Formats: sequence, C-alpha cells, structure tokens
Amino acid sequence: MINHEVAQVDRETLYEEVWSEPVTLVAFRYGLSDVGLAKICRSLAIPLPSRGYWSKVKAGRVMKRVPLPSLTGAQLKTRKMLKLSDEQLKFQSEVRDELVKLRKESADQGLICGPFQLHPLVQAASTKLHRKSGWPTDTNLRSAPKEILNISSTFQCLDRALGITNTLLSALTVHGFLAFIEPENAVTKLRQESTGIELTFSLTEQVKRSVHVATEAEEAAQKRYFDRFRRGISTEYPSIPQYDYHATGVLVVTIGSWPSRTWRDTPKTLLEERLSEVVAGILALAKETYAKKMDDLQKEQDRQIAKENYERSIKRRQLEASRFQEMETQALNWERAERIREFLKAFEQRKVAESSLTQDDEEWLSWAHAKANWLDPLISVSDLILDAPEPKKPGYY
Repeated sequence: MINHEVAQVDRETLYEEVWSEPVTLVAFRYGLSDVGLAKICRSLAIPLPSRGYWSKVKAGRVMKRVPLPSLTGAQLKTRKMLKLSDEQLKFQSEVRDELVKLRKESADQGLICGPFQLHPLVQAASTKLHRKSGWPTDTNLRSAPKEILNISSTFQCLDRALGITNTLLSALTVHGFLAFIEPENAVTKLRQESTGIELTFSLTEQVKRSVHVATEAEEAAQKRYFDRFRRGISTEYPSIPQYDYHATGVLVVTIGSWPSRTWRDTPKTLLEERLSEVVAGILALAKETYAKKMDDLQKEQDRQIAKENYERSIKRRQLEASRFQEMETQALNWERAERIREFLKAFEQRKVAESSLTQDDEEWLSWAHAKANWLDPLISVSDLILDAPEPKKPGYY
C-alpha cells in the first residue's frame, strides 16, 4: 500500500531544497510540475535560481545564493504539501522513462504504416461536413460533435482535417485503440482496449477574432430603425455582429482532458509531417493517464481504509464510553440502594427503641426494602409498577 504523507513544509526547508537541486527534481519529489512548485515558492516569497544557474554550477563556477527574505509573523511561513513515498517515486520514474523511450522510438522509426482506407467515422464526418447549408455564418466553422467526429473546421481546411483524422484513427486502431462518439456529451473518445483508458479527441481550426466595424448598409439599417417613428414605418432592429472571425488555416489536435496533449501546425511544419510524433504522444499519454488512474485508485483505497479505520475507532470509543457509563450508573445505583438500606435500618432501630413500630411501619419497611433491592444492580428483581410499560394517555375521540 502506498502511503501519502501530507506534511507542513516550512520556507527554510523549501529554500534549501530549491537552491540545492534544480526545481524540476524537487518538484518531482512532491508530485508537482516545476511551474506548480515555482508558484508555491512565489507565494512563500522564496527566491529561485535564475535561468542558466545550474549550467554555470555544472561548469564549475561558484554561484551566490539570493538570500531568503524575512517575513512578518502575520504572513504565511509554511505550506501543506504531499511528499511522494519511495514506492511512488520509483513508479513515477518508471512511467517517465517509458514516455521518453516512446518519444525516442517515434523519432527513430515511424509509428504510422500507411496508406489507410477511409475510416468509417471519417466517412460519416465527410458526408456531414461537406453539406453546403446549415452551418454558422459568423465563424464559418463546420462542426456537429453530437453526430460525428469532433472536428471543427472551415470548408477550406476540411479535407486536410479529415485526412489527418483518418490517418490518426487508422494508425491508433493498429495500436489497439477504438474510436467512438458519445452523442449525449458531444465528445469523441479513443479507448485503449488493453487498459480501458478513454481519451477525448478533437481537431479544430484556429480562428482569429476582431472587433466588427459596421458597414455602410448596416449603418443605414440602424438609421432607418431609429427614424421609424418619424417616418411612420415598421422595421426591426438590424442584427449587427459584435466580432468578425477570420480563418487561420492552423489545425490543432487535442487529446485527453487531464492530463492532455496538444499538437498544432507551426510556421515550419504542418501536422501531416508530424503524425508519427502525434501517435507516439498519444500512446505515451495513454500510459501516463493509466498511471494516474492507478495512482488515483490507490489513493481512493487508502482514503477508504483510513475512513474505515476512523469509523471503527469511533465506534469502539463510543462502545467503550457506553460500557463505562453503564458501569458508573450501576455503581451509583448500588450506592443509592445501600444508603436506603442504612436509612431503613436506622429508622427501624429508632422505632423499636421508642416502642412505636406499628404494622403500617412494617409494611412500609417491607415496601422500601423491595425498592432498594430493585435499585441494587447486584440483585435481579423486577418491579410490577416501575418496570411496567409506560401508560398511554387516552385520546379525545
């Protein structure tokens, strides 16, 4: 079982760590990214080594540390952080090494062995997206994620987008992935059959947005609307867009939600030239997602075990308290019974000494001794009146 140790980390300790090793190594021990750890350091006013600091140290230069500034008592000086156990560090290292290996293999040899036939989902998307009408006129992006693959593209880039999607889906099918659509969530998913991991898929074309400048015709329509009462005409307010959208031709592939990976066209290379790298990245992302899923399951098991132990301890404590309270009540009842007997003994002795013990006194003494015995937990007797059920109050009807 993996132990997840959450501890308070003070500024001085974290300062020593980030100035003794690169931030990436320190962050790895806490299960954080270097950016996440840097944010924590900034929140604690911990200075970080500048860019190139560790390269200069490796080259043999003696570098000076930026001193840790002091904080006032009211400022935060500690932070709760999750420190990974040795077992977790080993597991994360194995996953990271596997990802590096996959990326290296993708660079050495292509993971795509084409050409491929048209994938059925791509065929359906092509039929739908090539329709001439029914598309928005503002962004000019064609998309129908509830019916077909999650592709969002202008008509000019549509064939490119379909070609990239077909190559990716066909290559991933060879590597054990199944593509399917979830209409209720309007998403396309890739399921790795060997692990059951599901990754979301989308391919979109980036569009740029600019503030719309009204045309002469739109300005004239506005003027007619504002002058409608003076002219005695009926007209609706013209619909003038707030923004103009311009297609860029840049396609972006996004895989997964958390964690996720993104690949896009660059000024030097198009996505078509890097599809082998994209497939390798998806395979690596599936491994990383599976590792995260296993770690989350382990954490959930640890939380469940801790919850069960807590509930068991609370129940045991309550039972122990209940037993003690019962024992204390019995001791008090025994003490009360003994005090009653002492009182009855003194009462009887006084009556005998005064020669005034009557039959009524003897009956009362007999009744009182019976009540003392009923109260005494060491004597098992019942009372016909006090142990009887509570009488019910009669109703009005």
